[in-house]
Amino acid sequence: MTNKRSLLWTIPLPLIFGFLSGKIWKLDQWYDKLKKPALNPPKIVFPIAWTILYLLIGLSYYVIFLRLNTFHHPLVYLMIAHLFINYSYTPAFFYYKQILLSAIICLLTWITAVYLYIVFWDYDKTGLASYLLIPYIMWLLFANYLAWTIYWLSK
Repeated sequence: MTNKRSLLWTIPLPLIFGFLSGKIWKLDQWYDKLKKPALNPPKIVFPIAWTILYLLIGLSYYVIFLRLNTFHHPLVYLMIAHLFINYSYTPAFFYYKQILLSAIICLLTWITAVYLYIVFWDYDKTGLASYLLIPYIMWLLFANYLAWTIYWLSK
């Protein structure tokens, strides 16, 4: 049995890991030299967008944890796996410079986010947990446009 206070870690945790991922795997000149699509936003947009998105993910997870009332549930492992997939993009792209692999990871991130959106409806009848994921899912569509276009332009 969990209580609301003990679950508060679910809100900042995605943000903390996202921040660490961004600090460990920094942009370098390689990224600047890549051919990018016309709709590629300025670099400053990414940390702002991801800060907001990770907070929304954390809130969504918090709502689900309140409904599950346990950490020992298959959905918890799916949520963790989803974040692991999400965080694996940054080192694959910026450190290993694997553009195709990064695009595939981006697609898998979107697919698992949509799956979480659907599954969250079963556990949160208010829809709040799912609604909180909508901006993230929309951003991931845009991220996929960027990732796949960068791949095609770099071939």
